[in-house]
Amino acid sequence: MSTGYKVFNDCVHGHINLHPLCVRIVDTPQFQRLRNVKQVGPVYFVYPGASHNRFEHSLGVCHLAGKMVDALRKSCNDQSIVTDDEKLCLEIAGLCHDLGHGPFSHTWEKFIDVARNKEGMSETSGAVVSWKHEEGSVQMFEYLLEQNKLRDALVEAVPELKDKAVEFIKELIRGKGTLKSDKKFLYQIISNKDNGIDVDRFEYFLRDGRQLNISSSFDYNRLLEFCYVIEVHGEKCICFRNKERHSLYEMFQVRVNLYHKAYCHHVAQCIEQMVIDAFVEADRKGYKIRVSNDKVYQLSEAHCHSEALSRMTDHIFYDILYSTEEDYEQARELLHRILKRDLYKVVAYKNFSTKLLKEKVYMTLYNPTSVQN
Repeated sequence: MSTGYKVFNDCVHGHINLHPLCVRIVDTPQFQRLRNVKQVGPVYFVYPGASHNRFEHSLGVCHLAGKMVDALRKSCNDQSIVTDDEKLCLEIAGLCHDLGHGPFSHTWEKFIDVARNKEGMSETSGAVVSWKHEEGSVQMFEYLLEQNKLRDALVEAVPELKDKAVEFIKELIRGKGTLKSDKKFLYQIISNKDNGIDVDRFEYFLRDGRQLNISSSFDYNRLLEFCYVIEVHGEKCICFRNKERHSLYEMFQVRVNLYHKAYCHHVAQCIEQMVIDAFVEADRKGYKIRVSNDKVYQLSEAHCHSEALSRMTDHIFYDILYSTEEDYEQARELLHRILKRDLYKVVAYKNFSTKLLKEKVYMTLYNPTSVQN
């Protein structure tokens, strides 16, 4: 192993070797913040084992991005199919793809939607109207490079891309871009917008299932053994052997099980709504994120400012819970009710049709006998 590499002993993937530049990114306050952002948010209040955070998930995605590159090189018998510089950019994108998550992960995005629907919110807020954590990750990545003076180190580490390296990594985080339009498959590794089969999902399906003790027969290692780069309708895409269709079905079945048993558990849903209501109430009463004496941001706007987001973790829940200010009494009461298990009551259910819930998934399967080498 080259000088500067670091080994992380992970409970899911075993020993993970990180490139020296990835190690420098990990050792920044902006990345370390992810140690205190729960991967599955309020689900932790239902499943005691769901204590894992975005930190370890991000290490895992970085690791799997490198593994998929190695698998593609092997299956295509071509080391240049993905250059070393492109591989490093993919690993960095995997490492940084969740930098933009707010407290309690996806619950934060739902809080923002609710807060903005309140009267006058969209007019007074200078925030982006439709905010998603992916865009927050892009902004935080830029902020991380700037605050830790890593931009030059990144450019030096990938001489092939030079000044385009930062923009390329941002494109990989978004899952779309133009810098490598002749290699569409590179954008399918971290965040696959075409069919949802990517290493981010491989990682969280496996990690969440293990932490929540929800069994699964899905094996991403087998899929990696049979993934190839094939030209489809004039574009190079990641494809899988036709005999692996059942492995892909199992992958999406794992997703269904996790949503049914954990993410959409009725108690977790009740708790999530109570957390959102408490945050909205605290926001309405003036809860702020203070960056400095002259930089103070409203809770529902703070995530749009990287310096404020870098100070926001799940601690906000406890900051409100343990506050003594009279203005936050209603918000405090809601959080106390969560701890006392005095939860909202579900008064009605509505079943939506399968057609509405069905995800549009395209899986490219091929018969190797029909492919010319």
